[in-house]
Amino acid sequence: MTKTDTFNFSEVPSWYALCLNHECPMRESCLRYLAGTHAPDSLETAVCVMPQTLKEGKCNLFDEKKVVTWAAGFSHLYDRVLKDDFTPMRKTITDYLHGAKFYYQYLRGERPLSPEQQLWLKNYVADKGYEVEFDRYFEGYVYRQ
Repeated sequence: MTKTDTFNFSEVPSWYALCLNHECPMRESCLRYLAGTHAPDSLETAVCVMPQTLKEGKCNLFDEKKVVTWAAGFSHLYDRVLKDDFTPMRKTITDYLHGAKFYYQYLRGERPLSPEQQLWLKNYVADKGYEVEFDRYFEGYVYRQ
């Protein structure tokens, strides 16, 4: 089974532009088209891609279907961290994750970490002499604006 077989429209961000252009030659590999064709009957309004964005067989809003492994939560990161390292590590990670609100959402697994964020966090923690294990992993699409 592929991610396409189990597409869950509830994972689509509300800001994401949907496409319903059945004439588009790029539709089979476009995440916007996949999302648009899986919109529930109860959806009455949405941000959409207009047909005129397709010019000469190309769409400048094309968003390739890309499945990545997301991580959620790092609640045990500080279990073995020395007291002297705790505050500077937390501050640096908080800054990287754009402030305390987002930091705690990432920490608790309420906001998923992208592969790039996972790599940064692993490298940063390793440079300090520690390891990070994420609470869970899952596959999901990458939505771009």
